[in-house]
Amino acid sequence: MKIVSISQDFFDLVDGDRELMLKHNRPCIVVVRLRFRGKRRDFAVPLRSNIAPNVPKDQYFALPPRPTTRPGCRHGIHYIKMFPITKAYQRRFRTEGSAYYETLQRIIDGNTKRIVSECQA
Repeated sequence: MKIVSISQDFFDLVDGDRELMLKHNRPCIVVVRLRFRGKRRDFAVPLRSNIAPNVPKDQYFALPPRPTTRPGCRHGIHYIKMFPITKAYQRRFRTEGSAYYETLQRIIDGNTKRIVSECQA
């Protein structure tokens, strides 16, 4: 599992879909090879800074808050907002040199089995 961003070409392709979290250079987690309709597919799961406090805890994996996280809200990997993605639309998101993103990557690496299991549920 790695942190990536999704190319603008993908968002142009799905223009008008209100369910997608449109934000330039939004980093996403790529959960490789979830089983969907009998096949293995890649899914992008958004990192969100302001998950409402009333969202059930089984719908996201909590992460340390960002500076943009509002009081009372949560920061995390929001499973309910995941969408299928191909490698052609994945762009490298550089985590090197950013203490925050390096910490996120360590947390994600240490909880990969749990995150994949909760996404698959």
